[in-house]
Amino acid sequence: MFKFDMPGLDLGFGANLGSIGGLALATLVIVLYLAPSLIAFNRGVELRWAILILNVAVHDSGIAWLVALYLATRKVKTPLDQPA
Repeated sequence: MFKFDMPGLDLGFGANLGSIGGLALATLVIVLYLAPSLIAFNRGVELRWAILILNVAVHDSGIAWLVALYLATRKVKTPLDQPA
């Protein structure tokens, strides 16, 4: 009576990942997409919220993703020790 046939994710060139493979691929893409934000929050970067907004709001630009990745991975400037 009811047919529940779920073919999974068909990539179009003969590769069918199935439901679990499609879920794994979607998870990988999301993690790579949010990598700059994840790195910034993990490192405790001062501009982490700005990086998250840049990463999510300007999602159509690969350049914005590269800028966010740069901001997340650049060396944190430490203040110089002042002699007393």
